[in-house]
Amino acid sequence: MDVEDPVRRHYRRDDLERVVLAALGSSGADLSDLRVEDLRGLDQLHAGSVEATEHLLDLLDLSTSSRLLDVGSGVGGPARLAAERHGCRVSGVDLSPDFVELARSLTARFSLAGQATFVLGSATTLPWSDRSFDRVMLNHVGMNIPDKAAVFAEVHRVLEPGGVFGIYEQMLIGEGALTFPLPWADEESGSFVESPQRYAELLGAAGFAVESEENRAAAVAAIAAASSGPTGGLTPADLFGEGFTERLDNNIAATMTGALAPVVMVARAI
Repeated sequence: MDVEDPVRRHYRRDDLERVVLAALGSSGADLSDLRVEDLRGLDQLHAGSVEATEHLLDLLDLSTSSRLLDVGSGVGGPARLAAERHGCRVSGVDLSPDFVELARSLTARFSLAGQATFVLGSATTLPWSDRSFDRVMLNHVGMNIPDKAAVFAEVHRVLEPGGVFGIYEQMLIGEGALTFPLPWADEESGSFVESPQRYAELLGAAGFAVESEENRAAAVAAIAAASSGPTGGLTPADLFGEGFTERLDNNIAATMTGALAPVVMVARAI
């Protein structure tokens, strides 16, 4: 069986655009004049929401001339944020047909279709030629990928020498069994979390020099506390439904016990 099939099934959803537009309408957004900020956390499918994306984008040091690739682009939230706030051109690739379709339709609604584009494909066989980008980001994607070495080799191939690779992942930082389901997997067989040390080893083998590593657990907890009130806004639960709460609670519990942490790494292609 194709190892990517379980990932496609995990993120399979029907009529996602209808779900998103309904959530936007309930939040009070003007559907005839949507802004990227109206979606807030709904399209940021990782811990820490928009604030975490902004932090990673800042570390990438983007400019209007940057050529950014978003590997595992989901429904397009980080790519749209980069395009709108930094004026750069962004290409996204994702394994889920449903996510790619929604990313394209939402991006067109925000008049960013010429600046942020999305294709269906695998992180292990990127559909771009060598040295196509000077920046690449990976947001909470590696937990679904067993062969991270192949991903990092592909990222290195499509990056120009000296290009920057920003990674934001849930990583193993301590002992203890994980409780499933988690946001990225229904059971242990579908989860491929690794330690920061392992990420660093694989990045080095692929031709990267790791320049920084940051445990973002405290920062993400502070963001969650600040947005937990009645006006906290949209979240991925509005996209994935009620079952997402259990997944998120299990993720939070693993973080609180010191088993998992959201970690940012920045590496440069050499």
